[in-house]
Amino acid sequence: MGCVVGASRNVFTWGRALSLLTFASPGLAIAAGVATVVPVAIHLLMRRRRKPVEWAAMDLLREALRRVERKRRVERWLLLAVRCLLVICAGLAIAAPFIGSTIATTRIVRTLIVIIDDSAAANERIGSGTAFDQSLVTARSAIEQLLPGDRVAVVLTSRANISSREAASLDHRGAIQRLTGLAATESASDLSAALAAATAILAHEESAGTQQEILVCSAFRAGFVGGLTPLQRLGNSETPVTVRATTEPTPDGINLRITSIEVDRVAGTGPGAPVVLRVMVARDRGDGVLRTTVRVTGPTLTSPVERPVELSAGERERAVTVMLSERPGDPALALRRAVVASISADAQPVDDSRATILAPTDRLRVVVIDRRTFETSGAIDRLPAGEWVSRALAPGDAAAIDVTMTDPAALDSRTIAATDTIVIAQPQLLNSQQWTLLTSFVTRGGVVVVLPTAGELVQAWTTQFTSAFSSPWKLALEARDLSAATALASEQPNNSYLATLGAELPQLSPAVEVFRTLPIDVSMDPTATQLSLQDGSPFVASWRPFNARGMVVLFTSAIDLSWTTLPLKPLMVPLWQELIAEGRRHASAAQVVVVGSQPDIDRAGVVELRPIAPDGGALPGARAIAVGAGGRAMAPIERGGMFEMLDSSGRVQGVMAAIVDDRAASVAPVEHDQLNKWLSTSGEVSWVRSGNNDTPRNGIQPMSPRQTSSIAPPLFVVAVLLAVLEAFLARRFSYATGAHPITARQPNTQQVVSGGVS
Repeated sequence: MGCVVGASRNVFTWGRALSLLTFASPGLAIAAGVATVVPVAIHLLMRRRRKPVEWAAMDLLREALRRVERKRRVERWLLLAVRCLLVICAGLAIAAPFIGSTIATTRIVRTLIVIIDDSAAANERIGSGTAFDQSLVTARSAIEQLLPGDRVAVVLTSRANISSREAASLDHRGAIQRLTGLAATESASDLSAALAAATAILAHEESAGTQQEILVCSAFRAGFVGGLTPLQRLGNSETPVTVRATTEPTPDGINLRITSIEVDRVAGTGPGAPVVLRVMVARDRGDGVLRTTVRVTGPTLTSPVERPVELSAGERERAVTVMLSERPGDPALALRRAVVASISADAQPVDDSRATILAPTDRLRVVVIDRRTFETSGAIDRLPAGEWVSRALAPGDAAAIDVTMTDPAALDSRTIAATDTIVIAQPQLLNSQQWTLLTSFVTRGGVVVVLPTAGELVQAWTTQFTSAFSSPWKLALEARDLSAATALASEQPNNSYLATLGAELPQLSPAVEVFRTLPIDVSMDPTATQLSLQDGSPFVASWRPFNARGMVVLFTSAIDLSWTTLPLKPLMVPLWQELIAEGRRHASAAQVVVVGSQPDIDRAGVVELRPIAPDGGALPGARAIAVGAGGRAMAPIERGGMFEMLDSSGRVQGVMAAIVDDRAASVAPVEHDQLNKWLSTSGEVSWVRSGNNDTPRNGIQPMSPRQTSSIAPPLFVVAVLLAVLEAFLARRFSYATGAHPITARQPNTQQVVSGGVS
């Protein structure tokens, strides 16, 4: 009875052991089992079928052969068994079997989703590497600890959309090789999208029934976490998801960043004036007094310009003004008017530079659409709106703006192609085809200024206006007379692009009175108002249609003395000149895109975006981005800087600037308690040390890596020994002998046999 119990215990133990046996290549293990049939089949097929021939001495030989046959049958079966064992051992060794070190542990298959922060914030310098390098080390360590049969997938926080369609893979080596070829981008991070991609991967049927885990590898700086928006809840009671995250490393060094770079123009200087830049430098990390140097470089500059900057203790940001000197006379440079402002290297190289586009320097061309009048009285109160605008834009012979008066009926594609700005003083006379031309003009970067019709109360054109430009404004069909004259407000909106008028606006605005306006509701577009009346209603509003480089400007009062006193006031000339100049600047600013976007190029014939150096030189090894037939870039922009827009013949058609979102690149540290609270919105979180994912942070034990041992080497040794044994036995059992001399008795034996056969 005791023997039976012992045998049962022994069978149970071996059964548990075999349940832990797994293979890196299960297919090879199955093939090894099938291959054992081959020696048996060969044995059966190669058996010699002899046809018995009766002869005189047959009875004497039968007895002798019967005694020998028993021995040879045992030898043949032993050799067959050795050959079968040799095949199965060699096949199983190639299949790389593993068995758990603890026989009492049950085998649990895991699906691991590794989320890696590859965003702009991951470029932070830490020690001799970057935060992204540390994330790769942690991810590689986690994948290497997986057992054969476990699944793994890698999701990147700045490119999460490309991973959501994939299923977790059994190819651990392929996942590690993918990590080797990765590099951090300069795009913004989106952890919510990465978690959504991870959820989609875990929802694949291949991951069903497995232990599901997510490992988030990041330095968790301010640029990565953003506004700490609550995350989606992961898993449920039936399929829980374990979340682990790497602890944030200790900040190493200070960080300053460039938050903006703008052209700081003086009102009325005209497009030929020297270019003055205003560069804003802000503190991101570090206390006390911080010093750096701003350097401005560009393809059209005679030489780089440097200015020192110092932020005193507690000062968050400071602006520095830089005057640029450009090389004159080369028409080719007009298409490459761009600059890059940079500061001294610090902890975050991504936000140390910023590019922008400079407006063209050629003369502005303005077309005023109005009916010509042939009255010769010259009375001021009889001047049409178009004449008032023309005089304001070109007050003297040396004006920097070319103004052309055109009848509404003459507005066509040729007129539009030869102008930068169109002022429409008679919008009610335009037909639907002309409104369509204006829409295309704004899309390509033009500026359209629309004035109410001075001689009419009913403004029938308002419906066509909102439809053509897809404006969110609500325009009344009829102008209204104000109960009392209302002046322009002394304090204008801070977001107004007319702010370049500076200190002049508070003094000049209250002198302008308005008697009649066209009611407009801009509540759906809070940034639309550029100039307002004292009652808060808009006097000048602007709108940029979707995917348009240009913009539309609307006056709610006609330029007529029965509507407003603006034509007679000192504000008239600087207002219109700045309106036109800033319109061109904003059209140029539309060529500035954010890294991570996939821009639309409105320049005809552009087929490629080629990165260039700050001085306009080539960037060896930089990858160009193809532009499709519809003008859309074929891939997102992953690096900040300047890009030449090239046509199919390689000619430059313009330049584009790509800027990094300075908020996404911030490396300011975040309190761990805030991080833990934020990540806990997705589920229970455990923290592991960066670069080593088996050390807990806050007492929550992460899953320990399972120890495994490979039995492939012993199987290879056994296979070799069996091969040697098989060779020996095959030789031994073949009874092969070398050549021997013929004895005296051999002829007699041969004679007997021959005589018997014959």
